Amino acid sequence: MPKKRQALVEFEDILGACNAVNYAADNQIYIAGHPAFVNYSTSQKISRPGDTDDSRGVNNVLLFTILNPIYSITTDVLYTICNPCGPVQRIVIFRKNGVQAMVEYPLGGGSGTEGALSAQRAKASLNGADIYSGCCTLKIEYAKPTRLNVFKNDQDTWDYTNPNLSGQGNAPPTPPPH
Repeated sequence: MPKKRQALVEFEDILGACNAVNYAADNQIYIAGHPAFVNYSTSQKISRPGDTDDSRGVNNVLLFTILNPIYSITTDVLYTICNPCGPVQRIVIFRKNGVQAMVEYPLGGGSGTEGALSAQRAKASLNGADIYSGCCTLKIEYAKPTRLNVFKNDQDTWDYTNPNLSGQGNAPPTPPPH
């Protein structure tokens, strides 16, 4: 709400919000050199356009956002933490705005329930967890696609259903031995 010179901050729980309001009651807070006033909002949650509690619904593909990624995040790292929740089929890592990845579980017998259950297990057990102590924190949401496209197996993309994808990308084929 920049035109109103106001902002909303959503805390993990009510205790965090209470602590912020109580601290600001006794201590002046400044933002960009200007005094700020802290009050409770009438809203329990910040809502964004088109966003409901988990508007994308349960799906077999998860979107991972890795916060504070001070260590390298590769397909091997994500496979290691995700595969215990169910068989991982494909992983795609994006590094454009920070580090994000999509992890696909199998659709299963036509209904998609097997993959969705694996994705639910992964989201429930890994969301908010750190890959490494104190960093590489996972924020996990359900993704829109139900299938990921992978063209090569390397540190950023991997198709575990097709181990023959070359990590070389468009490298020429190796000539057969004589």
